[in-house]
Amino acid sequence: MKRVTLLSLSLLFLGSGVTQADTPSLLKMFKRTPTVESDASKTYELSEEDGPWLILATNFVGQGSQQRAERLTLEIRKDLNLPAYIYKEKFDFTGTIGHDAATSRAVRYANRYQYDAYAVLVGEYDSVSHPNLEKDLKTIRSAKPKVYENSEDIANETDRSTPVTTVKAITDRLLKAASGKTRGPMGNAFVTRNPMLPEEYFAAPNVDSFVHQLNESTKHSLMKCDGKYTVIVKTFQGLGKIVTGNKKDDFEPSMDRLDKFAADADKMTRQLRVKGIEAYQFHDRSRSLVTVGSFDTLGRELPNGRFEYSSEIRKVMKEFSAFNVRPELARQIPTGSKGIAGNNVAMIPFDVEPTPIAVPKPTRRSLYGATFGIR
Repeated sequence: MKRVTLLSLSLLFLGSGVTQADTPSLLKMFKRTPTVESDASKTYELSEEDGPWLILATNFVGQGSQQRAERLTLEIRKDLNLPAYIYKEKFDFTGTIGHDAATSRAVRYANRYQYDAYAVLVGEYDSVSHPNLEKDLKTIRSAKPKVYENSEDIANETDRSTPVTTVKAITDRLLKAASGKTRGPMGNAFVTRNPMLPEEYFAAPNVDSFVHQLNESTKHSLMKCDGKYTVIVKTFQGLGKIVTGNKKDDFEPSMDRLDKFAADADKMTRQLRVKGIEAYQFHDRSRSLVTVGSFDTLGRELPNGRFEYSSEIRKVMKEFSAFNVRPELARQIPTGSKGIAGNNVAMIPFDVEPTPIAVPKPTRRSLYGATFGIR
C-alpha cells in the first residue's frame, strides 16, 4: 500500500532516481463566478479538497524553485483561467536504505543529496472522464508562460551544480527534441491523483448528481457520515458481466433486484443501529453497501513499508466478518451437517472480509461539472 507520490513519478519520468469539500448549495452552485481567483498576495497550496484528479503541469527544483512555482501558479490562474496549486515535497537521499545481506554493512545512496521540489498542479476534476479534462490538458501542454522566458530562472533549474538539476538539464534537452514545436515548456503534463488523498479514497464509490439523489433522503446515509473513512461490512452486488465462452455480455440490471438490495441494506442498518452500532447505508447504480464506523485516520505506515490499519478499524473488520461466529450460534449447527454458521444481523450474513474505504462525498464539482458543463 506504500504510495508513490506524484513528484516521484514526475522525476522518474524526467529521468531521476502524488477531505473532499462539503456539498455545494444550489445557491452557491449557480452563483459561481466563471473567473478563477488570481491574487498575488495569496499562496495557492494544494489541499485535500482540490481534486481528486488534477493535471501535473510541471515541477521546479533548484534555487528559487518555490518562487517560480508561485509565479507559474498565478500565471495559469490569470492567463488560462484555470485553478492551479502548489505542492511541496522533500526528497532525502542521505540516509541508509537497508543492509547488505552478505556483509551486514549499511547500504547508502551513491549520490547523497536532499532537496525540495515544487509541483504545479491544475484542475479540480472529480474523475478522469470529466468533460473539461482533455481540453484543459491540451491547453496546458501548448501554453508558453512567461516564467520560462527568464534566462536566470532557466539557469537555476538546469545549472548542473546538483544531481537533481543536472538530471533536469539532460532530460529537458531530450524532451524538447522529442516534443517538436507544437508543445510548450509544459508539453509533458499528465493527469494524476491528488497526492494528499490516500489510496483508499479512490476505492470510494463515485457520487454524481444521480447517486446523490438516491442517498439524499435515506435514513443513516453514509454521505452524512462525519468521518473520512468507514468499513464496508456488507456488499449487495451481483450485476457484473456474464462470460459465455470468449464473449462477455453485460448483465441486464433488474430493478426488482436493486430494490431488494436497498431494502436489505436498510434492514441491516436499522438493526445495527438498534444494537447501538454506528451503521450507515449507501446506494448507487449497481449495488448497496452497509458500513460501520466513522474514522478520521486509516492507520500508519510501518518502517518496512507495509501499512497497518488503526486498532479501531481492525476491531471492526474482525467483529463484523462473516467468519466471526458466536459460539452459541455455531452450536446450533448439527454435527456432521454441511451447514455453516455465519455472523449476521437480521438473518443477513456479513461480508467475509470487511473493507475500509473513504466516505463517499461529492467533490466541489461532481454535482454540477459533468451535468451542466460548468468549469
